[in-house]
Amino acid sequence: MPKLSIIVTAYNIEAYIRQSLDCVLNQTLRDIEVIVVDDGSTDATPAIIREYAEIDSRIIPILFDKNTIGGVATAANAGMDVATGDFIGFADGDDIYDPTMFAKLYDAAITYSADLAMCNYQLLDASTGELKDPADIDRWRDYPQDTVVELNDTTRRAMLKFISVPWRKIYRRDLVERINLRFPVGDYFFEDNPFHWASTIGAQSIAIVPEKLCQHRVARVGQTMATVDSRLLRIFKHHDNIRDWLHQHGHDQYYRDDLLEWTASQLSWVSQRAEGPLIDELYDILLPIIGQYSNEIIDAFGDRKGRGRTFKMLYALKAGNFTEFNSVAGGQIENTENRPSSVTNGSKYKSNALISRGLYHLKNSGVRETIRMTGRYMYDKTGIDAFDGRTRSPQEKKRVTNEDLFAALIIMQRDIRKLQIEVENLRENAINLGPNK
Repeated sequence: MPKLSIIVTAYNIEAYIRQSLDCVLNQTLRDIEVIVVDDGSTDATPAIIREYAEIDSRIIPILFDKNTIGGVATAANAGMDVATGDFIGFADGDDIYDPTMFAKLYDAAITYSADLAMCNYQLLDASTGELKDPADIDRWRDYPQDTVVELNDTTRRAMLKFISVPWRKIYRRDLVERINLRFPVGDYFFEDNPFHWASTIGAQSIAIVPEKLCQHRVARVGQTMATVDSRLLRIFKHHDNIRDWLHQHGHDQYYRDDLLEWTASQLSWVSQRAEGPLIDELYDILLPIIGQYSNEIIDAFGDRKGRGRTFKMLYALKAGNFTEFNSVAGGQIENTENRPSSVTNGSKYKSNALISRGLYHLKNSGVRETIRMTGRYMYDKTGIDAFDGRTRSPQEKKRVTNEDLFAALIIMQRDIRKLQIEVENLRENAINLGPNK
């Protein structure tokens, strides 16, 4: 029986799988088994996995014939079903792992007799190679060195607020078997959220290793976190998955308010990215979820977290007021008398969060590309060139001139007061932003 089973999940990542497998196989902890599960890739990923399995006997390949509806959850569960290690760890097949990562996690878990061990990590931009800290970096300030957290209702709540990703953790087999720990399988994304809740609440202690020992690749084509469509809303399906698990284990009353805060955090994060018909879908999905909470619980949330943008959306949902929800979330529907069950093609939205989205694109795409995208959007909507009113050649449209930049600066100066107001609103709700996957 190996000390650790490492489950590597893969799907259409032929450009990255070699580097990830090299990282896992070169770990200083040698007594491991590596279960590589491919979820029906259509590229060269399965062939690469077979190649590595022929070279290293520690690799156990599981290759699905076709992509499953459960995605990474099905793949991870398949790995857990055959794992034999004293501990179980996970690795994304496109990420990079420090050669000492799993040894340090294992040693910490053994030293402190912990059910879980967790390290810090960084985000690796797939397009630029830039490294950034994840959203929960500030939570690590309380843990400057290796330590153990004995879990009770208070400390579990603190641990629940860490980003839920499983690939920077290892899990003791006794914990996995005791609570029958598995990922929920369905037409979901973000399956690690209920997994995180179950393991954190089911564990007795967690070893903390503050070193940044892995690099999680982001901004990759096809990645869940790059999705800005209806699939993004599937995270809210996990509210009831978490609720049901809590109820099954007798914890629903203890963690009811925490589950609402989790939902509010996801709402804040998703609503920053949603617009137009997606706002309608967001409302429809959340209406029965927030309906499970009383007005008193919603008010208590406002007392704890403030009555800013997120609270206003929750309040509108509880009241069944789509017009108010739509206004706060980022758009106003022109016909506010009657809201259809779904938005028709004739529905029109007018965003009141253009500055927020502009700031997002400025941060992620740069000034010139943001101006180029704005120009294309205006031309598509109006047929008028964004800056000089004439039709440009394809070559001209790709070129951003100094006049374009100057015009953009004038626009920004004109709207500086609105910008300041929105920045204040964003700062007020920043604490509720959702995680990076």
